[in-house]
Amino acid sequence: MRYILLVSLFLSFLEIHAQSELNFPDIQYGIEQIKANWVSHPDIQGGEDRVILFRNVFTVHNSDQDFIINISADNHYFLYVNGSFVTHGPQLGDMQHWKFESLNLKGLLKNGKNIIAVKVVNYGKKRFLGFQSLYTALMVNGVTENAKMLTTKGPDDGWKCVLDNSYKASEVHWRSPGENRIIGGFYANNPTDYITMKHHPKGWEQPEFDDSAWQKNSFYESTGSMGGSIAYLLEPRNLPLLTWEQEGVGTIVRSQNIGATSFPTSGNLRIPANIKASFLIDKKVVTSGFPELSFSGGKGASIKIRYAENLFGPKKEKGDRNQIEGKELIGYFDHVLSDGSPGQQFLPTWMRTFRFIQLDIETGPSELVLDRLQNYRSRTTLASTATFTSDNGTYNEIFAICKRTVDLCTQDYFLSDAYYETMQYIGDTKVHALIWQALSGSLAHTENALRQFHHSRDAEGNLLGAYPLRSTFIFPTYSLIWVDMVADHYALTGDTTIIEKYKAGIAHTLNGFEKNMKSNHLVDRTRYRYFVDWYQNPDNGGGTATKNGGENSAVVSLHYAHALMNAANLFEAAGDTHQAAQFADRANEIKGAVYELCYDSDRKLFAERPDKSVYDQHTNIMAILTDAIAPSEQKSLLNSILQDKSLLQATYYYRFYLFEAIKKVGVPELFDLAQQPWEKMVADHMTTTLERFESTTKPTRSEVHPWSASPAYFYLTYLAGIQSKENNFEEIRIAPVFGILQTIEGSMPTTKGTIHFNLKRSEGRLFAEIVLPENIKGEIIWNGTTETLRPGRHQYELNQ
Repeated sequence: MRYILLVSLFLSFLEIHAQSELNFPDIQYGIEQIKANWVSHPDIQGGEDRVILFRNVFTVHNSDQDFIINISADNHYFLYVNGSFVTHGPQLGDMQHWKFESLNLKGLLKNGKNIIAVKVVNYGKKRFLGFQSLYTALMVNGVTENAKMLTTKGPDDGWKCVLDNSYKASEVHWRSPGENRIIGGFYANNPTDYITMKHHPKGWEQPEFDDSAWQKNSFYESTGSMGGSIAYLLEPRNLPLLTWEQEGVGTIVRSQNIGATSFPTSGNLRIPANIKASFLIDKKVVTSGFPELSFSGGKGASIKIRYAENLFGPKKEKGDRNQIEGKELIGYFDHVLSDGSPGQQFLPTWMRTFRFIQLDIETGPSELVLDRLQNYRSRTTLASTATFTSDNGTYNEIFAICKRTVDLCTQDYFLSDAYYETMQYIGDTKVHALIWQALSGSLAHTENALRQFHHSRDAEGNLLGAYPLRSTFIFPTYSLIWVDMVADHYALTGDTTIIEKYKAGIAHTLNGFEKNMKSNHLVDRTRYRYFVDWYQNPDNGGGTATKNGGENSAVVSLHYAHALMNAANLFEAAGDTHQAAQFADRANEIKGAVYELCYDSDRKLFAERPDKSVYDQHTNIMAILTDAIAPSEQKSLLNSILQDKSLLQATYYYRFYLFEAIKKVGVPELFDLAQQPWEKMVADHMTTTLERFESTTKPTRSEVHPWSASPAYFYLTYLAGIQSKENNFEEIRIAPVFGILQTIEGSMPTTKGTIHFNLKRSEGRLFAEIVLPENIKGEIIWNGTTETLRPGRHQYELNQ
């Protein structure tokens, strides 16, 4: 009984304190009731790296009533109520679609005096490339009558603020003179933190803090005027809040000058005065979140907290990720200077990604005590519950690392990677979205990405390669892939409203791309860069096979044909048969030209361009997917490109399309050969998936890259064969192919419920146990034999 009581109290605590986004999945509190202004600190100049702390002390007469607010900030905020962390945001958007959160603070408040505190961070000129920004500003709007006292107006409202002078943005150098903090180039994530604790208002978020010396805030701008806004056009958050889940950071595996210790798993760690100490922590798996360090004493001590996905050897090689001897940590770091007081805390202003954390400490004349180090894991609260187990341990490990990668990188948008860029790219998202849908059963993130990419459109129909974004990255091939993403959505749901929503945009993008075509029906150079894959060859064009700007590229031309084919199907479904026919005819014209100009009848392969100087897997893969070669010849072509090592190889990203080709042609016996690069990841004890193949001239960069996680998708949808047949799993088909596997067991969530499966093949027969939700109907297919599936748990035996 005591145990039951404790569990009940714990669940009650979670129910009271856990927050959810009130406008997800349906909008309840829109922009029409927002009466707040944007406010700032009177001494803020503009886009400099700054932290503003805001407080509002107010009285609640009935804490049982709903207490609903809207909140947003530029660049980012952290919200506390009565000293407890609530959430951080806003969801990433752009100036025309600036997000705000809607929260019910009931359960966090008490009768009488209460305090709401908000930390607003501007990361400065080197902020994350996904951040659009005008000013360091906060907006809080009281929705319910009892919350209107919190509405930000300007100097006459109840808010006070102060500049937190302890904070300075610390640029992560990767191309400037001097020591670089990262390996591999191109860092587009936020700067890290340089914190001088003696300037930090300790306990500022707590109710008992004395804010009498703080200033009144200043009016920045209204939330709406003249049919829009002079500052930000607000709209409700359309995805759930992020998690804030406590987890350990690992154990110490290497140290200098600290002696024996159980820190950080238990106890504290005492660092003597006047020494340099260092220790390396291994989490064993890559994770992300906000690592919090609590410490005391050590006045003037320097603490550098370094984060990395992996360690590097003497020649910057990686190798076995579990091998730490002779390797060093090279990565970004936060730098904290202690003020000597007890109970100091450091929490990064932005998410950190790591498997390894290294603390480098230099103490002054007094002892430093590290009290606690823990991580607050932050990612979408939508559940990723799919499971997969087979008779092959390597496959099981591959599924695990793919799933962990996708889970880490599904935040309030789809991250391209968790460490270096954290941007939402179209080509990456095409793959990421399909995997996430299979792991979670949710389309919410996909629909958000489709809409955000659509917002990035320029006058010529190009979409920005990544969005939201404050820069101009345009890869014309990615604009085409957005069309493919719309087609993926329709293929799954059968919902023509998605076509109507983006029909004009699809036509605009395709008509714009048509201007890139030459009279021979192959692509020309453009002012922008085509991106196909990270090729590995001496003449690598940085996304294309050679440095000719993609001129006459067969694979890029076929990507255009692929998008045209998808558009033809979409417009046909929408009833626009005339435009559908035009798209289909143009696709056939391009495919015919590619075959005529680039097919090598002697080698029975497609060349990457008409001069037949370059051959790659990519062109041949896309030739299969577009039927640029007759279906009767596709199996032979697929076998050839997997055996011919002279071809430029498809890396992890483009093997998604290779797996699609294997599935289309129906040759599961080739699947294992195609996924061999992932076996190397498992052998190297990776816990997430790489961005690209290792190279002797350039080490791989990102180790948490969802575009490389596609095996998890195909394990469920191809090897186990679970596919939606109609209306997003209203009707399904289970047609397992196994590949080299003999048994497959797992579960796949859908909007209609979770499908559980246990599949075994033996001597040409299929033995299956399927648990089917009541509102799903379907069939199971094996070697031409079909049997109707029944709701609930049932066993099936199908003969050859």
